[in-house]
Amino acid sequence: MNKRGAYFFVIDALIGASIIFLSLIIIFNTNFSSPESNPTLRMMEDYTDYLVSTRVREIQGPITAKLVSNGNITNVDNTLLEQLTEFYYLNVTGARDTTNIMWDFTDEISKGLVSEQRSFSVYVNKTLVYEDIDSVLDQSRLVVNSKKISYKRINDTFIYGPVIIEVKLWV
Repeated sequence: MNKRGAYFFVIDALIGASIIFLSLIIIFNTNFSSPESNPTLRMMEDYTDYLVSTRVREIQGPITAKLVSNGNITNVDNTLLEQLTEFYYLNVTGARDTTNIMWDFTDEISKGLVSEQRSFSVYVNKTLVYEDIDSVLDQSRLVVNSKKISYKRINDTFIYGPVIIEVKLWV
């Protein structure tokens, strides 16, 4: 009878130790939280694809309509990336100050594409064009960066570029 009681005690102790061990593993694995990179990465890819493939004529916003009607946008068949490049060219060459135009245009074309929980900024040749900040970049847990090279045909003989357009998205 003594051996039988000892066996039950040993089995009981092993079951108890395994329950404690599994509980600790579950607790330590569930407390670790990191920002999800897949949705943020997908959002970045979608945004840059949108800039590359969407034409200005497809944008129905009031700012774009005003820019077309007052002659700031001369070719509605430009992609959004080409149009940003043209605004930057006009700004850099001193032909026109398009700083506010670039900001407003980027603000309008970005509405609804980047969620409000994420911050993002757009740079053209390392010059800040637009910024929508929800959190400080230095304190973010995840930063996703995408760069595209753009060229813009100014006239029949001159092509401006390459221009590096950089989009940063952070949580």
